[in-house]
Amino acid sequence: MIRNLLTAALLISASIFNTLSAGPPARTSDDKLVLKAWLQVADGVARDVIVEVEVNGVKGWGRANQEGRVECVLPANEVAMIHFRKAGHITKSVRVDTHHAQAGEYKGKTRSIDFGVVLVPSAEQPGLVYAGPVASIAFSAEGGGMTVETDSRLVPAGRQQSIVF
Repeated sequence: MIRNLLTAALLISASIFNTLSAGPPARTSDDKLVLKAWLQVADGVARDVIVEVEVNGVKGWGRANQEGRVECVLPANEVAMIHFRKAGHITKSVRVDTHHAQAGEYKGKTRSIDFGVVLVPSAEQPGLVYAGPVASIAFSAEGGGMTVETDSRLVPAGRQQSIVF
């Protein structure tokens, strides 16, 4: 009996180890989401806007091009937080949930979304920050339709709440 239990435990351990060491499957072009954001700032200079993208605790950053465009590729079936920062402006964040982005008519296709971001000078709203993400983008499980929820509430900087996912 003990010998059978030990054999079963070894087989389960070997199976888990093989699963973990195999790593995730390689991503293909149809399981990603291309995101394009167009920035507008009061002084007309967008190239100094810092864009930070966080997925699964891993952060990357970049800058807008001369025309104020930012483009990034997000993995499917993940949740990303994208922060737009510029000195002297109120930071804006956008939450993008890519689960179901390839559902329905989008299956097997590279999907892309475009949106605009207007950064407001902090002098216009001194001491205030956005309460959380100004937009949350998600996709329906049934057909991949995009839904967008917005929240532009400003709160005093000391009262900003952390959002835990």
